[in-house]
Amino acid sequence: MKRKLQITGRGKLSVSPDIMILSFSAVAQEWEYDKTVDALNTKVEELRSIIEAQGISRSSLKTKDFGIRKETQWNRKTEKSDFLGYSATHRLELELPLDKALINKLLSQIAKKLDSLDFSISFGVKDASGHQQQLILQAIAKAKENAALIAEATEVELREILDIDYSYRELTIRSQQHDYPVYDSQVLMEASAPAPDFEPDDIDVAETVTITWRIG
Repeated sequence: MKRKLQITGRGKLSVSPDIMILSFSAVAQEWEYDKTVDALNTKVEELRSIIEAQGISRSSLKTKDFGIRKETQWNRKTEKSDFLGYSATHRLELELPLDKALINKLLSQIAKKLDSLDFSISFGVKDASGHQQQLILQAIAKAKENAALIAEATEVELREILDIDYSYRELTIRSQQHDYPVYDSQVLMEASAPAPDFEPDDIDVAETVTITWRIG
């Protein structure tokens, strides 16, 4: 049986975001299927028009999820489900550079023109590939450092590497989502209302690499 030492190294970074992600949830409910879909499409088209008016390509608004279902309610008298119409949901995302003037102008227009559209805000990094490479190198260096320390302390010799375990995935750097209660306050819908001042915090990211050495 081979004597071996297995060590997991972890690379860690705090990365400054360079993009904002607006996540929208458009909802419509009508008695008829066709009217429900039409109402939902009208809301999404209004949103696309507002985005386009700010000089942003309407194709930048991406669909993340779409669903439509029958709404029912249990009737205890008849012991049957009563039909209440159809409910449709369209979830979309818009990725923007961290341009406060553009973002605040867009949010102001959405607040004034769409009074029933929920959305949340998160921050992220447009291109995470360079950060991922740095994290991998850090993780490998930390694994080697800890292996050398343990080998010296236990008076064993590190020999060849038997295995390197790294589960590759494309790194996506995103912060948690923040709900924006623009419709909960009438003052935010007034033209004279102050624009929100965003100052996103750095985002913590990490990667791990596990290396196994033969020891003597």
